[in-house]
Amino acid sequence: MNSRGRYLVLFLLFMPLSLAAEEGTVAYVGATLVDGTGGPVRTNATILVRGRYVTDVGAGLEVPQGAQRVDLTGKWVVPGLIDAHIHFMVSGRMYTRPSFLDLQHIVPYEEEVRWMQERVPVTLRSLLCSGVTTALSMGGPSIEYDARTQAELMDDAPTIFVAHGPITQLPEFLASMVFPPFDGELSIKSARSAEAGAALVREGVEQDADLIKTVYDASGSLMRNLLQLGYEDITGAIVDEASKHDLKVTSHIHELEPGKALLEVGVDSIQHLPVDAAIDEEFISLARDKDAIVVPTLVLRKRTFVDVFTGQIDLQPVEEVCGDPEVIRSWFEVDEMPDLGSDRIRTVVDQTPLAYSNTKTLYDSGVTLAVGTDAGNFGMLHGPSMHLELIEMQSVGIPPAELIVMATRNAAAITGREDEYGTVEAGKFADFLILSADPLEDVANLQAIDRVVKYGRAFTQADLMPPVLE
Repeated sequence: MNSRGRYLVLFLLFMPLSLAAEEGTVAYVGATLVDGTGGPVRTNATILVRGRYVTDVGAGLEVPQGAQRVDLTGKWVVPGLIDAHIHFMVSGRMYTRPSFLDLQHIVPYEEEVRWMQERVPVTLRSLLCSGVTTALSMGGPSIEYDARTQAELMDDAPTIFVAHGPITQLPEFLASMVFPPFDGELSIKSARSAEAGAALVREGVEQDADLIKTVYDASGSLMRNLLQLGYEDITGAIVDEASKHDLKVTSHIHELEPGKALLEVGVDSIQHLPVDAAIDEEFISLARDKDAIVVPTLVLRKRTFVDVFTGQIDLQPVEEVCGDPEVIRSWFEVDEMPDLGSDRIRTVVDQTPLAYSNTKTLYDSGVTLAVGTDAGNFGMLHGPSMHLELIEMQSVGIPPAELIVMATRNAAAITGREDEYGTVEAGKFADFLILSADPLEDVANLQAIDRVVKYGRAFTQADLMPPVLE
């Protein structure tokens, strides 16, 4: 069992029967509760918290004698948000992907790497400030594990789960062209055989990984496609080995047919979604039959490949409050950007309408969706980008009530930790947001954060990201 998962077992074993009545309980009283289960909204709800856990939830629940009472009349409570796709190996600054946008004449990549390593505590606080109480690192070099360790040592940080990988079938020399070595370490792990794939899973187990991530990405290249022949067997071996260690497998895909093949061999979730063709019934049936979760990552296309390149960045309120100011500043430091008509950028832009329509098709077909951002790519702030993604997903016709479930319970299920995280229920970690606006009216109201409660401890946004003094 993962060491962080032992907290709940120990709590349940040693919890006194009269725990809720003991001093030290905090009673949050009077809010409208959207608990993340998809069940009915509860008005005049009471949430009892002791230590790191919710001990009871109910409408009009009696407050135990001696409990600290917090009046939330006129407020809303939702579970803490879970970003199902981030990377600490990228910062959100303009200098973070030199293999895609080379600005090393402004900031050398080695300098950017050092900046990211030093900036991890600020990145973690920015996530929590934005209401992201849990985030799933989708793999990379050692900084992903280092960030998890730092988060565990901080009171004011989200929970970080780390996917070991990304594991690709591409040879190392090509993998290093996608992401240059990070402080001398490859960011993408190459497995050219089923045995090598299984060995990388075992490597992840040794590092206490929370899940495994694989990659299939031809990007329209015939050579890449040929180099990845047999990916089904390699991914199947990875899935089989991961299952021996109770680890789930998530896979990066942008193509329809490989997506179907990955679902066939048993991956548990898909990061991104097909954009080379319209989603068909076969993909839908596979995803539904296998209870797979899809994370569309829509806003990456708009913010990174349109807004940043045109210089028309309209900051959301949560970006102004919780965004790392040094990241935001970098977006306005570059005088000359590549033309949107360049081949690589144009391909992404041209695929964007299909990404949105495929997301709507998946939603209408009953495929389970979760919310993730791919934060860290340039233009994508860790933390605030979660709200940008929610707004984009709402724009395709997904109601706020269902988006809240996608951004909480469904995202927790990608790691298999939905019994501990993702909903406001008795026995789960006390991770929730107190809001001053109705999130069911507009998902943008999730930005109206009054307080963030993480492991039972309440923070204001000013606690996490103090105002920048001019």
